[in-house]
Amino acid sequence: YSQVERPATAGATLELTIDQYLQFVAERELRVGVEENRAAGGSAVIMDPNTGEILAMANYPTFNPNIYGRVREEARRNRAVQDLYEPGSTFKIVTASAALEEHVLRPDDLIDCSPGRITFGSRVIRDTHQYGTLSFTDVLVKSSNVGAIKAGMKLGPERLGRYVSLFGFGQALAPDFRGENAGIVWNPERLDPSAL
Repeated sequence: YSQVERPATAGATLELTIDQYLQFVAERELRVGVEENRAAGGSAVIMDPNTGEILAMANYPTFNPNIYGRVREEARRNRAVQDLYEPGSTFKIVTASAALEEHVLRPDDLIDCSPGRITFGSRVIRDTHQYGTLSFTDVLVKSSNVGAIKAGMKLGPERLGRYVSLFGFGQALAPDFRGENAGIVWNPERLDPSAL
């Protein structure tokens, strides 16, 4: 076999942030979760929210890297960075951050979430409960879809779109994860109320 060696680039260092114990736990629990739910697969990422360091990243099913060439390409994919998924309720943080930063809402402002659903044409988006009127803080605490949608509508597409971009959605994060999927972000100018 051949080997290519190059001198180190001054100032360029790479340090893994994976925590061995957390990696073990993530792999073990992910496997259990996928098998118990008869899922096709799954991913888990444990991250330090203060630094952005990846402490664990697991995918299941996994493969034996010692027989890399005999494993289907599909099975070798790093689902955590290559697969697309809807961020779901975690995306409410983007909307809330934008609303607070733009002074559209304050934490104690009240939002009417009655009757627990909001309709856009034939599309109906529901809350898990009928909350009535909630403070903006409680919209996040209770993860009210209706409340978050109303906050997004107060912001409008241009301002919300700007924060979506500032949070890094629609962009690859770093060259460190080969094949990373940048995701799909709709053009803010084309957001109708339902998409918003």
